Amino acid sequence: MAIASRLLAALLVLPLLGCSALDRESSDPTRAEKGGSAQPSPAVTALPPVPGGLGPEFFGMHDADPVGESWPAGPVGSLRVWDSGVVWSQVETAPGVYDFARLDQIVQTARAQRAEVLIVLGQTPAFHSRKPKKVGAYGAGAASMPRLGPWKAYVRAVVERYAADDVAFQVWNEANVEGYWNGTYRQLAKLTAAARVVLDSVTPAPVLVSPAMATRNLGQRAGLRLFYAEKVRGAPVGELVDVVSLQLYPEVGEGPERMPPLLTEARRILELQGVPGDKPVWNTEINYGLQGGVPATPASPERQQANVAKTYLLNAADGVERVYWYSWDLHTIADTDLVEADNTTPSPAGRSFDTVRRWMLRTRVESCRASESGTWTCVLQAPEGVRRVYWNPGGTSAVRTAFDATSAEVLGQLADELPPGGTVLQVGEVPVLVTTAAAPGVVAPPPYR
Repeated sequence: MAIASRLLAALLVLPLLGCSALDRESSDPTRAEKGGSAQPSPAVTALPPVPGGLGPEFFGMHDADPVGESWPAGPVGSLRVWDSGVVWSQVETAPGVYDFARLDQIVQTARAQRAEVLIVLGQTPAFHSRKPKKVGAYGAGAASMPRLGPWKAYVRAVVERYAADDVAFQVWNEANVEGYWNGTYRQLAKLTAAARVVLDSVTPAPVLVSPAMATRNLGQRAGLRLFYAEKVRGAPVGELVDVVSLQLYPEVGEGPERMPPLLTEARRILELQGVPGDKPVWNTEINYGLQGGVPATPASPERQQANVAKTYLLNAADGVERVYWYSWDLHTIADTDLVEADNTTPSPAGRSFDTVRRWMLRTRVESCRASESGTWTCVLQAPEGVRRVYWNPGGTSAVRTAFDATSAEVLGQLADELPPGGTVLQVGEVPVLVTTAAAPGVVAPPPYR
């Protein structure tokens, strides 16, 4: 169809000539930096996948009740099991007595939904805690160092029950945040080493994810440095884990654009502690406006939509291999909600999770960069050609599309065809996807939903 009034209103299409200060997109995606590296989805067969393209597991999620029909109403590719009623102190009900009924249901539901699972192994039962009366976020003794014998027994029970190609295990959550871990980093390193031994006793050994580390402030980044400076029997702790877990929450009032600098600083710290630069990184929690459980002011619907899409795009461009949104059914304490109050109906931001997955699945996100005018451009190499996503978090700016651009889709709206020869679009906070022509001999799928 021709350019509709809907697109005219949303993008403010301008004449091709007579416009100044344009953010010009490159027609050569090879000039961009290399991004994410997850494997492509075997469920999509319309076109061959892009080498190194994103698979469904990149699109991770949390949910308080991911069981049966309570599973998130979105295309979740991986589930991080946290705040779902199955921390260690809830599973081990008495010394050596484990109740796996709920965790069994969660894992079974995830598998039925073709989602991979990340099981977080903390928090300590009071009867195994070295400081059973010290208060933690999950009860007395929960954030304290456990005795090593019970820790090894618990890890072995969980790993032997669930070990498979689609399940990974994480040592602890937010171990550099008081209330989640009250022990020392040396003690945490010992827990990590003990978990490594247990996982290595299983064939093939499951993936071990490091304790999650928040990165938003100087104190948390100091904790990241101190933990990765530890060694156990001469082995640097970074060698004991398969994946580095970071939680790239920005400060209150900051948006997704703050994540790349946080990740750069975290990687600098890891490099100084000898962690190899090619060690996979997962962003194991992300949302916006969180400040220690205090109610947050909801962002505008447009910003909430943009927060979701930009989060996954920016992480992929920086080589983060998985992103776990926190969470599908979270209300009040974050500024972005994915579901309405009924915990079932996806909000506009929740629908954005579906949309950005469609934009990104099987693509390789080459880069996301900001121009001098503040306009961000993400370049995605897709099976049918090149996709580019634009937004400007501080206002609006004009973007000249490539000569062979064929369609534009404002996040949350239907796509429209673009006229041949290039067009000038006015873009703002809400991301816009622009798709170019398919390679010769390749039939591109229609951009319309």
